[in-house]
Amino acid sequence: YQRRVHGERVRVLREIGRGLLKYDGSASKLIESAQGSAVNLVSIMAQEFPAFRDHSIYRGRQVFFYKRAQIFVADIWGAFKGQGLGNFHDIDKLTMFADYRVPQILRELQVLKYSDDLSTRINNKEEITYGSKEEVEIRAATIVAVEGIRDILRNKHNIAQPLSIQIDWLLWRKGEDSKDTCKPHHRTRTIFY
Repeated sequence: YQRRVHGERVRVLREIGRGLLKYDGSASKLIESAQGSAVNLVSIMAQEFPAFRDHSIYRGRQVFFYKRAQIFVADIWGAFKGQGLGNFHDIDKLTMFADYRVPQILRELQVLKYSDDLSTRINNKEEITYGSKEEVEIRAATIVAVEGIRDILRNKHNIAQPLSIQIDWLLWRKGEDSKDTCKPHHRTRTIFY
């Protein structure tokens, strides 16, 4: 397994290098091509770099998560404090980055509740296959939960512009800090998170 993951990471790095050649090898030019739009940059990342095309088919419909593309944009925004290359006029359109740590902490906080069967499988650290009904539902429910938290912060606590990415960062940090005392996270083998 480790050898396969290492090989996949090397392939992704090469893919990114080839993709950047379209921008004269410059990540800055790639970012600038989005013209200050976080949504455009996510779209560019997914279009130019196949390893950022995180999507699944759920009940016959395509579901897009684009976790890595969104986290790339959010990290640029955060690193530049919303200025310069990180100035995105629509940063509020990004969702949280659906992977494994935030659902773990939301489950621990009883914001997410799994079926008995799914809870048992996760507690036993059984693999939840990427793109499976359960995996897509966990990730989608996590996005919905974070959007709900965002709405509560905005509407009931008068926080003017809470960002889903900031809520993700806070929950992820809480999850990292308590990962050894929480119930296990779901196990999914994928390059997408």
